[in-house]
Amino acid sequence: MESKINVNGISIAVKEEGTGPDMVLIHGIFATKEIMNPLFNHYKQNYHVISYDVRGHGESDKPESFNLDSHADDLKAIIEYFDLKKPVVVGLSMGSYITLTAAEKYPSMMSKIVLIGVRGEGKISLMEKAIEENDGNANIDLKEMGRLISRRVYPPNTTPEQIVEYYKGNRGKTELTNEERKNIYVSLAHYDMMSDIDKVDIPVLLLVGEFDGLNPPSESEKVANALNDSQLEIIDGAGHIIFFEKKEVVISLIDSFIDK
Repeated sequence: MESKINVNGISIAVKEEGTGPDMVLIHGIFATKEIMNPLFNHYKQNYHVISYDVRGHGESDKPESFNLDSHADDLKAIIEYFDLKKPVVVGLSMGSYITLTAAEKYPSMMSKIVLIGVRGEGKISLMEKAIEENDGNANIDLKEMGRLISRRVYPPNTTPEQIVEYYKGNRGKTELTNEERKNIYVSLAHYDMMSDIDKVDIPVLLLVGEFDGLNPPSESEKVANALNDSQLEIIDGAGHIIFFEKKEVVISLIDSFIDK
């Protein structure tokens, strides 16, 4: 069932299905809840699963200004809105930043968290990173910036046909404007989750693809080493969105982690 709910003064587009223990799935930058479908469609069989478009994305409201704290507060509000009982929260890329930030701010609200392709801090903005990818040329279209960054998403030798197949049924319908993209870039400028990471007192599973060129395994290792209770798994042959190439491996690891 898809709906829109009002939290923290904005409208959030939500998809909810299944019965059982509670689980929340959070997508990455410029994506929508649909990119989490490979996990959503599996876990809805045995869990009560919530997936949503984070603010600034998809069919949710797109305020001019927000940051990781805003996203973390939205996650808290969604957990409260649906009266979720210490859900397992799974975050992909930017979704992992949101999940980790929420675990630092509200450590008692979740039972366990899964961080896919995480990075503990960003010392330069995504816009600066894209300019670097463009040989220092700042005169670049924001969509082109996204394309430059996305070159690091997939493993070597991934074909265009494979990429098209990955996104079948896993892409939202909403197209972001340049201004909306700019606001998203700005929201992830110079963030830091490492300073308060000792506040996370729940088990954490970190999953990262061997060929993740956006947030490579070394970044997940830094986060894992700083956590009180962590398990790090590097997935052979996978890129940034590890469940595109290795869905069954990812599900098996998440299941084992939950069942501990």
